[in-house]
Amino acid sequence: MRLLGLDLATTTGAAVLDGERYLWAREFRFEDKTSGQVFRNLRESLCRILEQDDVAHVAVEQPLRTDVEVRSGQVDPDTGLPIMTRPAMKTFMRMYGLCAVAEEVCAARGVPFTYVNQMTWRKAFTGNARATKDQALAQARLIDKSIISVDAAEALGVCWWLRGHVDPRFAFRRGGCANRIRHRLLAHGKASAQRFDFTRS
Repeated sequence: MRLLGLDLATTTGAAVLDGERYLWAREFRFEDKTSGQVFRNLRESLCRILEQDDVAHVAVEQPLRTDVEVRSGQVDPDTGLPIMTRPAMKTFMRMYGLCAVAEEVCAARGVPFTYVNQMTWRKAFTGNARATKDQALAQARLIDKSIISVDAAEALGVCWWLRGHVDPRFAFRRGGCANRIRHRLLAHGKASAQRFDFTRS
């Protein structure tokens, strides 16, 4: 059963697993000026992936909450603490739009669609719920050393979690379940990770 993991953003990561087999992990970016164009290209790209890879289930990292606060990169001179801010509304509109398109495409084709919290998939993939992007990339490179994209790596992490979610044999266990079965992916996998622009395929 082929599973697709997605890390949706302007630069989107995608990865496919088929049971014990790792098939591919890629990133693609839509060079469009408007959200409408981005959504349309995502729809066309996702349709091709679902058809070409015969995907049976899709998982997507949950988008940011609208009440989230992130570091602004500045420090309060009085307290020495990071100054927090909230992302621009256009960021939320783009993110929720991408998720809506992906969910609608899957619904139209009868493909199950699941959201997963980033801490949940990071725990399953790296063993650390608070793993950084660089740590997720390092983990992905143990499976396919050609992966250089953080977006592709995080999509692989989402897909890794999905596999354990739908098949108990691959569910995360304390003690490093991911590490115990990684050698199988390395033995059976297909190293095909690369930067890939679906809008030009």
